[in-house]
Amino acid sequence: MHPLPAKASRPLSGREANYALAVFLIAYVLSFIDRQTLSLMVDPIRQDLGLSDIQIGLLQGFAFACLYATMGVPFGMWVDRGSRRRIIIGGVLFWSLATAMCGASGSFAQLFAARVGVGVGEATLSPAAHSFLADAFPRHRLARAMAIYTLGITLGGGMALIIGGSVVQLIARSGGLHLPVLGTLHAWQGAFLVVSVPGVLVALLAWFTREPPRTRMAGDERQNTGASLGEVAGWLRRHRAAFLSIHVSSASFAIYGYGMVGWYPTLLIRNFGLNAAQAGAGLGILYLVTGSLGSLAGGTMAERFALKGRSDANLRVVMLLAAAVLVPATLAPLMPTAWGVLAIFAPACFLFSGYFGCSIAAIQLASPPAMRGTNAALFLVSNSMMGLTVGMLAVPLIDRLAFGGTGHLGPALAVIAAVSCGAAGLAARWGLAPYGELVAQQEAATQTPVH
Repeated sequence: MHPLPAKASRPLSGREANYALAVFLIAYVLSFIDRQTLSLMVDPIRQDLGLSDIQIGLLQGFAFACLYATMGVPFGMWVDRGSRRRIIIGGVLFWSLATAMCGASGSFAQLFAARVGVGVGEATLSPAAHSFLADAFPRHRLARAMAIYTLGITLGGGMALIIGGSVVQLIARSGGLHLPVLGTLHAWQGAFLVVSVPGVLVALLAWFTREPPRTRMAGDERQNTGASLGEVAGWLRRHRAAFLSIHVSSASFAIYGYGMVGWYPTLLIRNFGLNAAQAGAGLGILYLVTGSLGSLAGGTMAERFALKGRSDANLRVVMLLAAAVLVPATLAPLMPTAWGVLAIFAPACFLFSGYFGCSIAAIQLASPPAMRGTNAALFLVSNSMMGLTVGMLAVPLIDRLAFGGTGHLGPALAVIAAVSCGAAGLAARWGLAPYGELVAQQEAATQTPVH
């Protein structure tokens, strides 16, 4: 890893910044398609490989998260020193290859290892993109830019459900996918191979982005060397109330969100007799439309608060969304019909989806420029480890321990929603004042490149 040259290039133009944002959004969409296609294939994989729901939960959550989270920290430190553009290109190619390996897997161990590889590759994207965008856009526009970037969650999650379900059904009707060397593959294996292909094109698009100059703190000439872990730890310790509030509120929301994305398709398939294509289309369209609108609404609300002079704008929006989503999120999985589930899921998805762009903008605005990549990675550690591990495993565990292991999942999903959304709101409210003070201090001390 070599530090960037001390002499910065010119700031990105508006067109260059928007192009980079569009490319990173496409990459983020692809990352969610690659990681979440598995949620539509729970029962076929379980039957073909002889797995339990607990093992499926491990594949959806822990296998992906164990290195996605832990590798994020060294990748984040690399982001603070190296070329963010090249890090993203390498990551996209690596996770696409690992997704293809999921399709070549024939056992739990092989699929687990391939899912770990997907997590390693995807761990590069967000720390690099967050840092890049924080230097590419003015501070007051950052929440909206991050909201657009995080459309990748809803667009990618929705497209994974829609496209993944259709691919599974198409391959199943054709009697499997026939390939040289690999032979005839199950429908779920073919689906993994199909969704791995676009990664090469996305990497090519990323090649044409231009690295922005790094923002400087007044009087600090070390921006291209990055901060040490000790310096980052000291900063977080001095401002622990602000950062704990961001981390705990986001991690609590993540438990609900990953549990919802991972198990709602199975809820509709098992409880109401839908097939993978029907469940994927119903959830995917709602997730894509209402989730994307919610993400943009959250960023727009934060921007308006910021323009009115509220330094706590991003965390305030997180607090308000947590209060608003609590009731529909709890009720949706308890509805007696598939249409009822989808009808209540729509407003819950809209409200929930606004938080993440605000949370990542909050981390960037509360961090000195030399710590942005590392702090973004640490944020993703807490978010993904809690969401992917607890969110994915809590649903089958609560179903088994509290509701007799019926496999219907609705009551367990309701419990997760009530507890996690409530905790998110309380955590955001607790840190509102210290977070606002920290952001005001950072704004006064930061020299932002002219845009």
